[in-house]
Amino acid sequence: MQVKTIHGGAGMKKSAYIGWAIGSFTSAALVSAVGLLHLRFMTDSLGLAIALAGMLTVAAKIYDAMTDPLMGYIGDRTRTRFGQFRPYLLGGGLLAGLSMILLFNVPGGLQGDNMWLYVGFTLLLYSTAYTMFRIPYLAIGRAITDDFHARSRLMTFSVYGSSLGSFAATSAAPFLLARLGSDRAGHGHVALVLGIAIALGGIAAFLLLKERHPVEAEKKPTGSFAATWAALWSNKPFLCLMGFKLVLFSGLAVHITAIPYYTRHVLHVTDTALGTIFAVQTAMMVISQMLWVRMASRFGRRNALVSAGSLCAVAYTVWALIPAGSPFPLIYIACALSGTASGGVFLGLYTVLTDTMDYSRRIQGENRAGMLAGVFVMVEKGTSAFGIFLFSTIMSWTGFVSSTSAGAEEQPASVKTGIMVTVSLVPALAAVIASIIMLRYRLPETAEDAVEPPASTLQPVGVQSN
Repeated sequence: MQVKTIHGGAGMKKSAYIGWAIGSFTSAALVSAVGLLHLRFMTDSLGLAIALAGMLTVAAKIYDAMTDPLMGYIGDRTRTRFGQFRPYLLGGGLLAGLSMILLFNVPGGLQGDNMWLYVGFTLLLYSTAYTMFRIPYLAIGRAITDDFHARSRLMTFSVYGSSLGSFAATSAAPFLLARLGSDRAGHGHVALVLGIAIALGGIAAFLLLKERHPVEAEKKPTGSFAATWAALWSNKPFLCLMGFKLVLFSGLAVHITAIPYYTRHVLHVTDTALGTIFAVQTAMMVISQMLWVRMASRFGRRNALVSAGSLCAVAYTVWALIPAGSPFPLIYIACALSGTASGGVFLGLYTVLTDTMDYSRRIQGENRAGMLAGVFVMVEKGTSAFGIFLFSTIMSWTGFVSSTSAGAEEQPASVKTGIMVTVSLVPALAAVIASIIMLRYRLPETAEDAVEPPASTLQPVGVQSN
């Protein structure tokens, strides 16, 4: 006799998928807009030296990364009538919207020390808000469903939401800047629109996402922060995943930071072209989802993620072949390859992360989803800090000229060479190394082997004869 069971994730409400996509939209819109536009805004509109602008951004990123595990630790121990992680979605989303508006609406009377102090404060506010929203959002993914395959579908909605958020920040925003002007006022108006959308996204995620069972049903983690941190090192699959992300995202951060400078100072095109570049990438991220889901199902999640990382290396290499005088249509081919590869990377990362959360629960006996999510995002922010630091350092070495007139000054040839290296060769090398690291990842691929759901989530639905 065989008892057939189903997991608690079966029969998920549509609102969970929608809420998960909206949460992904919220965080993607925030981090993409700041990551793409803020450094250039500081150097080309506020007139800050690129070394100072880079230092302020990196300092905020380091602070941001250091607070991620702490936020996860706090989230794992939170118990409220609204749920374990949901309250942070509301508070973090509202604060994120406010920080977005303040970042790009710098008071006109600020000069000198007052200018960079304001910029530094708003960057810290943004970093706090992003941590407060992003860590609980990732951690709540495991609490939505236990089902191994339902989780894969849920993560595709994460990529859809992330793609829409990235489109709003990296395509719609540059299109608006091209119409309103890429000066301080134009950036301020665009930030107001994005800030309102981000705040509404936080409210919607709070209302739509429900944790699977009351928080009292799960054992509250014990132990100090240091002990919990030390316990993470026994989760070998998670460490391998973080190694892959650390290297790949370091290259990606350099690439993303360089693109706005590449379009303005190498190609000499307007922000309309910048928006088009990311529109193509975003479209391919969405279109490619079914391809990556099929690849993961047929060849395994690890192999699909390795393939996506390898395709990143090919895509970044193509960027080096684009002629500055006539970049079209080759640049669109590079964008399409980058978008397809990114679709596989983000789907694979989110799906494998939740697998490692369950793996941790099985071998260590406690739910440390918040802490794992904290480290996951800490790596993301640490690599972002490294990317900005490396790019701004190279630009400073090569003689970049800052401006207060939307980057009207012509840059020397050495700067253009530095931009080409950072937009193509550095990220391509990182993608190759990351793919090699991911080959060491080992975790059972089947639902039965990978996840042993707790007894409370199993329901007998029938008895079958052998």
